[in-house]
Amino acid sequence: MQNFKKNGLLNILLIGLLGLTAMFSLTGCEKVANSAKNIQSDWVGLNRTVELYSCMTGKLVKVYRGDVRLNPEDVHGTSLLIDGKKVHTNLCFVIAEVGTKEEPIVTK
Repeated sequence: MQNFKKNGLLNILLIGLLGLTAMFSLTGCEKVANSAKNIQSDWVGLNRTVELYSCMTGKLVKVYRGDVRLNPEDVHGTSLLIDGKKVHTNLCFVIAEVGTKEEPIVTK
């Protein structure tokens, strides 16, 4: 019986090790990196800047900075969790992760 328990534990450890190896071998894959970013955004939040604009005039109305998560449960409008506080809006918005490099738009 003891030998069976040892083999079962070794099999579980081996399967876990194989799973970790597979996960680490896929870390360079863009799809896996995007999934990890989405999980981080959903569970922890990301350091972001949210700019709210008037949809009619395009005028900047308000800027929020902090730990931002999107609330996917909303049907009408959008609600954001900014530093743990809920902000509900039906304005147009731009969300950018802090540190994201912005490139100028080139027109011809």
